Amino acid sequence: MSAGPTCAAPGCDEPVVRRDGQTGRPRIYCSPTCRPSGKSRPDGFRISIEATQDEDAKDGPDPGRSWVVRLRRGQRTVIVGQDLGRFAATALTGELRQLLHPRTPRGGS
Repeated sequence: MSAGPTCAAPGCDEPVVRRDGQTGRPRIYCSPTCRPSGKSRPDGFRISIEATQDEDAKDGPDPGRSWVVRLRRGQRTVIVGQDLGRFAATALTGELRQLLHPRTPRGGS
C-alpha cells in the first residue's frame, strides 16, 4: 500500500490529509504553519531604513553633523545618502519608507 502525499514545505515530511468531497484544490501542506503565506518574512528579507551620524566624517566643516542614510537587508547594506544634515536625512528616510511601504489612503475624498 502506498503512503499518502507528504507536505510540500521544505524539510517537512508530515502526511497531508485530504478529505473526500472537499471542493477546491487539494491540500499540499500539512498545516497552516507550513504554508508560505502563513509565515511572516524572515529578517533576512526585510528591508530596513536607518539614518545615523557618520562616525568617519572627521574632515568635514562640521564633524558630528554629517548623517548617512542606509538601506539594509540581512547582511547587505547600501548607502543612499551621505554628508546630509539631520533634517535632510530624516526627510529622506521618510520618503524611502513611503516608497517601500506605501500606505493606502483611508476614508472618502
